[in-house]
Amino acid sequence: MDIKETKLTAELGSSGELNKYLTEGWVLILSYVKHASDSQQPRFVVGWQADGPPVFPELLDEWERREIRMSRNR
Repeated sequence: MDIKETKLTAELGSSGELNKYLTEGWVLILSYVKHASDSQQPRFVVGWQADGPPVFPELLDEWERREIRMSRNR
C-alpha cells in the first residue's frame, strides 16, 4: 500500500464500520484512540485506492446510532 495512491479517506468510529469498509475494498491507513471526557473511543482512517469511484457501505451515521440508543433508554 502506497499512501500516494489514496484518492479519498474516511474516518470511522467502530470496528463494525471498519470491517464493512474493508469488505468494499478500502484499506486501513491509521488507527488511534480518541480520549474525551474520561472515555476512550477507537478511530480508524481508511483510504480508497482502487480505480473508479469509491464504494461506500450502507451504514448508520453517528447521529443515527445516538438516536437509536436514546430511544432504547426511554
